[in-house]
Amino acid sequence: MFVAILSTILLLLALSEWHIWRTILHGRSARLRGIYYLISALCTLPYLLIWAAGHIWDIFSPIATTISQISIILLLINATLKILHAAGSLLAGWLSKRNIALLFDLLALAVVGVILYGHLWERKQLRTTEIELLYPNLPDGANGVKIVQFGDLHIGLGRGRYAMLEKVAERVNEIGADIVVDCGDITNSRYTELDSTAMQILSRIEAPLGVYTVIGNHDNGMYIRDTVAIPREENIRLLMERQRGMGWHNITDTTIPIAIGGDTLYLSAIDYPQQIKKGAHGVEVGDDYSHHFANLPDGAFNIVLAHTPVVWSNILAACEAELTLSGHVHSMQLKLPFGERGWSPAALIYEHWSGLYHNGLCALNITDGVGSSLPMRVGVKPEIVVITLRKSAK
Repeated sequence: MFVAILSTILLLLALSEWHIWRTILHGRSARLRGIYYLISALCTLPYLLIWAAGHIWDIFSPIATTISQISIILLLINATLKILHAAGSLLAGWLSKRNIALLFDLLALAVVGVILYGHLWERKQLRTTEIELLYPNLPDGANGVKIVQFGDLHIGLGRGRYAMLEKVAERVNEIGADIVVDCGDITNSRYTELDSTAMQILSRIEAPLGVYTVIGNHDNGMYIRDTVAIPREENIRLLMERQRGMGWHNITDTTIPIAIGGDTLYLSAIDYPQQIKKGAHGVEVGDDYSHHFANLPDGAFNIVLAHTPVVWSNILAACEAELTLSGHVHSMQLKLPFGERGWSPAALIYEHWSGLYHNGLCALNITDGVGSSLPMRVGVKPEIVVITLRKSAK
């Protein structure tokens, strides 16, 4: 999906460059053209080189990550200005209305402003979403239990990575939840991103009934090129070892009982599906998940952690999981304020992509995550979700 988007942007950018050369640069001085092409190259080539190199070698360093983040923003700004300028110029010529070209140029400047806003400001703002869910079958002892859900920290090696972790730890502890769950993708590529500083910060998160997590697609090593040096299974093992060192419980592919108020809740976690381990998005999964819940007692109230929401139907087919908690989608880090849920390009790919969904008495909540795989968020601030479970009448 990302390759298709990038390829489309580059194709439109190339066509726009040709239009700009034909209408503006043709006949200009060699010096002016040279300056223009130099700026264009500096705005386009660095990210493409890093992206291409990252598909051949493992490139993990703060400097490379910072250059990559800055260069993709420059690429988006460069493409926005030129594509919209070319589109406005062509449309103005076809309709013989010069004002259209000006409007498109103003639109391009506005979009660039939004990109900079999303990169410099919104992705650094942490919001808290509160949800109350009612269940007639909730055990009496769990009435009022408070769960904090977050996910997709994507620690990586970028600038300011520890600042957001500090915000998350502080906010979670201020809430005072009974249970804390992380829905996966704590890392961006490999276990070493969860370094001693990140571990020290995240180990401050406390909950009397425990902090639990599950493996996400970025956690399982699928983006590591040198799998001889770091086999994917070894990456997961070492990541889970570091999570245990923080006092977290990685319960992937297991179900555990949680004693509360003389009663018991059950917490399960589902691994990222094997058939989409290469990173496909929005793909339905055909697996039978019955074996995951084979030892679940009859009538048990079960909460399931599943990094990707595409497996919700599989979970419901295997057991009546009262609550499934997911992440993964991030609303593609772009959400427009239309309708109750907003609108995101993610809606074109995923049936369930953000927020709360119901299927009878069963619920799915998808957090928009904390980190930024693309270094910008527009209309999708990093999110922590507070879920309170209440017992309702039959």
